[in-house]
Amino acid sequence: MKQSLSLLQQGIVGFLQSNESWLRPLLTERVFDGLDWQREAEKIIDKSLIYPDYYKQDFHSVDGGYLNPDAALTYDPITNRILFPSEEMIRSETAAMFKPDITTVLDLACGTGTATRAVAKRFPNAQITGIDLSPYMLVAAKVKADAAQLKNISFQHANAEYLPFADQSFDAVTASLLFHELPPDAGLKVMREALRVLKPNGEFVVFDGAQSGIYKLGGNLSKELFLEPYAEAFLSGNLRQTMTDAGFTKTSSHPLLLLYDLRKGVK
Repeated sequence: MKQSLSLLQQGIVGFLQSNESWLRPLLTERVFDGLDWQREAEKIIDKSLIYPDYYKQDFHSVDGGYLNPDAALTYDPITNRILFPSEEMIRSETAAMFKPDITTVLDLACGTGTATRAVAKRFPNAQITGIDLSPYMLVAAKVKADAAQLKNISFQHANAEYLPFADQSFDAVTASLLFHELPPDAGLKVMREALRVLKPNGEFVVFDGAQSGIYKLGGNLSKELFLEPYAEAFLSGNLRQTMTDAGFTKTSSHPLLLLYDLRKGVK
């Protein structure tokens, strides 16, 4: 599904397309050298999954969004550069939000598995499960987890709105940079599913942009530069209130550098 692009967005997309030959090597990690993306994706794809219409849009100036292997190929090099002051610090702060005795963790929309690996390293005796709608993101996540020799991670092709897990399956659930890419009604469904699969007193930790202050400037810029179709709705919303609406208690918000927020809710 194609978005209507502003003149600025048309210029950005045109620049990327016309300069692909020299940009692609800059955004390609050696860990993926020789990888047959389609063959590996076929090993992961759950063909019974139906992709929501909102997911079929272009994201981040990538034609086809996350259903294009280019999204997985370029995600980490770009994210590493735009998460201030460092992605490693932010992922570490997110993992540190959990109680020390957790043994089962679910990472929603895990992408290339950066947050998944951070949790796995902090809790080496826990079993971490990462799910994502993009089979290509899961291919990248598995390659990187294997390269890091992390044996306590598994990945599954799944929709966070309809989790394929029984009630009360996990001690903790987390989601990073997910909700600004969802329409509000889908975000509420994801929150309710996170609540359902959590054990009593389980924690849900969410890392995403702040919804007030200086981040609004960055969020509006991100909407223009990176084709974020739901940025405007996200910036006018309140994730902590959405947590409460979904049924979480003891909700809290922990600002990071005025740009981001770590939110936590308890079942």
